[in-house]
Amino acid sequence: MTEPSSELSIVIPAYQEGSHLYSSISFIRDLVQELTPDYEIVIVDDGSADGTWAEIGRLTSAFPEIRGLRLSRNFGKDAALSAGLAHCTGRAVLTMDADLQHPPSAIADFYRYWKHDGFEIVEGVKSVRDKEPVMRRAASFAFNWLSSYYTGLRLTDSTDFKLLDRKVLLSWRQLRERRVFFRGLISWMGFRRKQVPFEVHPRAAGDSKWSTFGLLHLALSAIIAFSSAPLRIAHVVAALFLLFAVSLGARALYLKLIGAAVSGFTTVIVVLLLIGGLILVVLGMIAEYVAAIYEELKARPRYFVTETLPPGPGTADSPYQQDYADRSLR
Repeated sequence: MTEPSSELSIVIPAYQEGSHLYSSISFIRDLVQELTPDYEIVIVDDGSADGTWAEIGRLTSAFPEIRGLRLSRNFGKDAALSAGLAHCTGRAVLTMDADLQHPPSAIADFYRYWKHDGFEIVEGVKSVRDKEPVMRRAASFAFNWLSSYYTGLRLTDSTDFKLLDRKVLLSWRQLRERRVFFRGLISWMGFRRKQVPFEVHPRAAGDSKWSTFGLLHLALSAIIAFSSAPLRIAHVVAALFLLFAVSLGARALYLKLIGAAVSGFTTVIVVLLLIGGLILVVLGMIAEYVAAIYEELKARPRYFVTETLPPGPGTADSPYQQDYADRSLR
């Protein structure tokens, strides 16, 4: 690995943020300059269809410490974060959103806890959610509960607003999963960490890109990535149904022996439907894990970088892409 060439890197994924990106990044830049003159800002355009890349071009032309990466399509936020983490050069790297919901004013606290107190991970946790819509809060609660309960990781009110020491960054770069869940992996890695509560600010512009279905799908991906508990549910279901079957069989045999057996058409139909439903649920769980294994075995890169600003030789290939290429040759 090359030696770090800056004190602090700021990695910001951006998707459809063209309407406010210039002003938001300028605001973040002004605050970071007060902490250290030795910094860089890496903005990753995650396949935006609006003017996001054009705004990144304006920013890189105006400020030499800003760099831009453009992904070939929308790979998702975690993939965009992976691209930024692969290309940043700081002794510490801070990840945050482009919409200013992660308050830039908290960057000073993050930096202080890392620089002066020696914490290797400083992570922001949401302290107030009252301003979020009810359905959004419910979906976030379901996501946090499901992820925390099944994975054993502390993900309640966790966010992608984090500062990572270079040691953590180099450890992150060793992880080769195709399915990336940034928050979960950082929690799983350990290291000395500090949590900083913050109040979620209103978006600079536009609406959230996350839907209720998207959050639940993210929770499912997190559970599959970090836990095999759903597969073990099949054993519990089988044990319960076996107990039910033994009880029902014993009752039927008893009624037969005393000559009180009656037609059981309704019972048979209910039992068959119950068995069919349980089998389909268990098969669905297994199918999700098979799909995850299938994606990992294909070993496709997490993303493709098609353009960089400012342009430079060799910058389009990330360490992840090179690693996958090397493995394919073997």
